[in-house]
Amino acid sequence: MVSAARRVKTTFSSREEFKKALLAPDAPAEGAAYFNEDLLPTPPERRTWTALHFFSYYLTQTFSSGSYNLGATLVSIGLQWYHGMVAAAIGSIILSAVVVLNSPRRHALPRRLPRLRARTFYGGMITAVCLRAVFGTAWERIPNALPSSAGISSKNLLAFFVYWLVQFPVMFLHPTLLRHLFVVKAVYTTVALFGVLGWAVHANGGSIGSFSYDKQVVLSGGALVWPMIQAINSVMGALCPILINQPDVARYAASFSQATWSQSTGILMSKLIVMFVSCATTSATTGILGKSYWNVWDLYDALLTEFWSPGARAGIFFAALGMVLATIATNAGSNSLPVGADGSGLLPRYLTIVRGQVLCALLAPLCVPWKIISSASTFLTFLGSYTVFLMPACGVMVVDYWALRRGNLHVPSLYTKAAGTPYAYLGGWNLRAVAAWIAGVAFTVHGIAGSLDPGAVNQASENMYKLGFLLSFFMGAGTYYVLSLVWPVPVYPADHVAADCDGDTKGFEYMARSEGFFAGENVDRIRGILVGDHGVVECDNLPARGYASSNEKDRAAVV
Repeated sequence: MVSAARRVKTTFSSREEFKKALLAPDAPAEGAAYFNEDLLPTPPERRTWTALHFFSYYLTQTFSSGSYNLGATLVSIGLQWYHGMVAAAIGSIILSAVVVLNSPRRHALPRRLPRLRARTFYGGMITAVCLRAVFGTAWERIPNALPSSAGISSKNLLAFFVYWLVQFPVMFLHPTLLRHLFVVKAVYTTVALFGVLGWAVHANGGSIGSFSYDKQVVLSGGALVWPMIQAINSVMGALCPILINQPDVARYAASFSQATWSQSTGILMSKLIVMFVSCATTSATTGILGKSYWNVWDLYDALLTEFWSPGARAGIFFAALGMVLATIATNAGSNSLPVGADGSGLLPRYLTIVRGQVLCALLAPLCVPWKIISSASTFLTFLGSYTVFLMPACGVMVVDYWALRRGNLHVPSLYTKAAGTPYAYLGGWNLRAVAAWIAGVAFTVHGIAGSLDPGAVNQASENMYKLGFLLSFFMGAGTYYVLSLVWPVPVYPADHVAADCDGDTKGFEYMARSEGFFAGENVDRIRGILVGDHGVVECDNLPARGYASSNEKDRAAVV
């Protein structure tokens, strides 16, 4: 506490000290800034994520109010509950394949694309249920001073900011610490969801119900084809942003194997379980309440009203608290962490991952997310639109790593735009990737209009949008591959001449063995302390590569 006060006093003691305090740790104070402590390769002692953490991470992203709502929402477009299960299984298999392909093998590096999401509204609505359970009628007596056009009431807006205040301290946690939150959340939220389901079955006379919902229109035969495709696309779209920021967490893996099967298992299990739990809970509570609720906060609020008592208030509070924790963990893992990683890449001199996470939290209320979650159709359109803009970039990343570079990344070159380096491109812009992204987006984006306003575009356009995940992915990937055949991407620095100890540099994932460093190179090269050069090097008595040099571990408090 004393040292913190001393640092604050020093920061404001002079203009120079204030400017120094703004600098991100390990970022250069002058000249070009392409790195800071969060952008440098992750040192071995910081690679602490195990299979348990990756499994919990994906369980965390799915066992949340967003995925819970999706299960029952699919019913609203004419599908049966088991159709949702099939859609979840198919979508999860495809997602698992993309996740593994987008996990950098043995390269402890972040790769990123700027984006911002706001799920804080979910947390606010669940928090409103918690506050009602705690304060009872006092909460109900809060008058509403907002018009209906606002899309939210005064007390729900208050709950939104209460949730925001509770969530805000989590934004100061680095990913190396966040992993523990994911494990706690995975256990607590799973117990809470099954607890509500068990109570609902008991209250419904021991029956899970017939999976029939009020105002449900059941489709059959050929009419099911495109709603099923839309369901699969929505299932995949719910985790789409995580596919792009996958390397931001995979870089912390203790080993590559820890970040593959555990993630695939977590995706498949969690999607199937939450899809069943949401539909089953809604089915059982429909028999109790006589009405189907697709929003988890509406359901909990209705149960609280129907069974108002001290026991019901306590039970709903702890159940809703599980969803609050779920939303906090989801925001931290799939929203704030990517923004923090992107921010550090965009402004490496001043932004670290934690600073970017805090900035994301400060911007969240400005996104008015309650406007997005206004109806089931809007919610599905919101999820689907993610795929249109993100999957072309994901396709580019997969093709670039696996097909073109064959798993070979020269790490020191990632931190410079000097002419002749493989990632300098044209002023730092990879125009092949830009063109591929535009092609992928343009191929399906026109269908958004049809989803928002039926009849605005022809049926073919609407159907292409329902296939947006796969179409945009393959269009982006295919365009990038073709352009790279015509205009090949460089793999290594133009002036590099391989030494005998470098071996076959054209082999698949050759550079992964040394974590992206040639003989004679280590992290000091990135910091500007040249060890060796890009030319011919002698193999004898060279410093170890990457983070293995004698004093590197002590010097690199990275991440």
